Formats: sequence, C-alpha cells, structure tokens
Amino acid sequence: MTFRRGASGRFMLIAPVLVILLTIVSASCGDGNGSEVIPSPSSSGSPTSTPFPTGTASPATSPPTASVTPTGIPSPKPTPRLTPTPTPVAGIRYTVQPGDTLHSIAERFGVSVEAIAQTNNLSDLNYIFVGQVLVIPGVFTTPTPAPTTQAAVVVRRGDATEMRVTFTFDAGSDAGYTAMILDILKANGIAAAFGITGRWAEQNPDLLRRIVGEGHDLINHSYDHPSFTGLSTGQARLSREQRWAQLDRTESIASQLTGGTTKPYFRPPYGDYDQSVNEDVGTRGYRYNLMWTVDSSGWTGLAAEEILMRCVNQAQPGAIYVFHVGSASQDGPALQRIIDGLRESGYEIAELSDLVGD
Repeated sequence: MTFRRGASGRFMLIAPVLVILLTIVSASCGDGNGSEVIPSPSSSGSPTSTPFPTGTASPATSPPTASVTPTGIPSPKPTPRLTPTPTPVAGIRYTVQPGDTLHSIAERFGVSVEAIAQTNNLSDLNYIFVGQVLVIPGVFTTPTPAPTTQAAVVVRRGDATEMRVTFTFDAGSDAGYTAMILDILKANGIAAAFGITGRWAEQNPDLLRRIVGEGHDLINHSYDHPSFTGLSTGQARLSREQRWAQLDRTESIASQLTGGTTKPYFRPPYGDYDQSVNEDVGTRGYRYNLMWTVDSSGWTGLAAEEILMRCVNQAQPGAIYVFHVGSASQDGPALQRIIDGLRESGYEIAELSDLVGD
C-alpha cells in the first residue's frame, strides 16, 4: 500500500486502496445482472456470499390478458329465434248465402269441393250455414254475376212428331222394386230417368250408383218431398231460400255419391207448382219443370193388370210416363208387360233427353 503525508501531517490512503474498498462495498450490495447475495452459514461458521448464476435468465411468462368490456357499452344479445307463421292460403272470402251448398259454391267459383273443405277445415261436406265466411282458395276476384236466369219451362209432353215415349220413375219412399225395375230396363236396353229425393239417395246409395252407372238420368225431386206451394199438404208454402235448400241438398248428395247431376230436370213433389216455383228452380239451374203425360196410378194401389191397361191405352207420341219404385206400387211387376204392349203398338221407348232436351 502507499501512504502519503497530508498537509496536516497525517498519512492518507492512496487511490488504489480506495478502489478496493469501493469494490467490496459494491459486492456486498449486488451486481448489475440482478444477482443477489444471500448469506448462508459455512462449515467454519463464517458467513459466505453465494450469488445466483449470472447466465441469461429465461423470460418470465406473461400473465393472461383479461378481456375488459368498456363501461357503458351493453354486451350484444343473441337474436331470438322466431317461430315461422304459416302463410295463409291465398283466395277471396265468401259469405254463405241462403240455399248455398259446398257443391254449388265450388261450381260457381270453379274449384273443387275438397279444396274448399280442406282450406276451411270442414269435416262435414254436407254442413255449412248462412253467414259462414269461407276462404275460396286460388280465387282472387268474384265471378261476374250470370245474367238473370229464366224460369223453368213446364214440360208435360215431349216431341210428338214421332212414335216415341219416355219412362220416368219417382223414388221418394222405400227401395221397393227398384232393383227389379233396373233389371228389366237393362234387359230391354232402355234408358229411363229417376226422380230422386235426397233422403232416398242417402238411404239407398248403392241403388243410386247403379242408376247412374247404367246410364239413367236423374231428376231432382227435392230432399224430403215437401209441397213447394203447400197446396197438397195444407202447410205453409216454402220460401225461396227453403226451396233452394231442398234442391241444393239433393244435388250435393247425388254429386258426392255418383259424380252425376240432377240438372236440368226438376219434378215438384205432389206436382205442386206455380210461377214462383218455376222462377226459383230456374235460378238454381233447372231448365225444366218435368211433369207427365201418363200417370200409371200404381201409387193408388191399382193391380198390375190395371196398370198395364192404363199405360197402353193412354199411349201417345211424345208421352212422358211417371211410375213409382216403392213397394206400395205394382209398377215394377207390371213393367215388362207395359214395355211389350207399347212396342207391339209401334212405340219406341226413348231417353228423356231425346224427347225433351238437356
């Protein structure tokens, strides 16, 4: 070591000694690499300094960064899933009028009965009521009203220029001799016409199908055989709406059971009619109020022989015969002999449309 005497006469430590002292002090406080001196007891009992290694330190793992939603900004909400609303069937609304049936409405608008029933959830095709609102599918304009319909024409006799007659059979009570009558007509190649009530058709659907299937015409004879004028029953005359309901109900039943129609022929129950009846049935599409020329009168209880003589003796060109199918009349058992008697007299038994028109 080197000492020098100072101005005061004392010795002073020179610079090298000062450097050593500073180094020791620095080591006791740590180094520039972040090492720290940790005192630990030694085997001799003297404390020693053991620094951490001064190699390159591994970088510390960064803590996960939290997602912070800015204050005041609401979190987005999921879009709610909406149940789709069924698209309504396109069409117009029609209010049921007196006398309407599904069949007549479908015919007016040119759609099927089934389409109207399905669109409006109708389980009974025979039941709708006045004031009921129906959606007519696929129709967007109300059809132009048809011109005023002419009254039905009363027909008592057909074309009288030729030796031809035609047979009609009223069916309004029981089935009676219907099957026998159909067998006889078929065996003789004759096409007749049957005046049916709607109630009879409902009670005898198989016979009705056979009638249409074997080429016979249908005549609308009302639903349950009321007098339209009240003349023969002494009851109140039917209103126009009641008459329409009688016609339309029977037409609907006939159409559903056979696919056929009773139009254009109407036969009034009991033969009761007046001008108002002709107008009312004409409005519903019946061009002919079909009466008769010769009544077999079997319904009065005449015997088969009497019926035969009556029908042959009253024959005339263009004659329209009226028989009954019910068991109370012997028209069925007399029919074959009536056919034979008329043919022997030179008459042809023709279809109704050949004598009257359709």
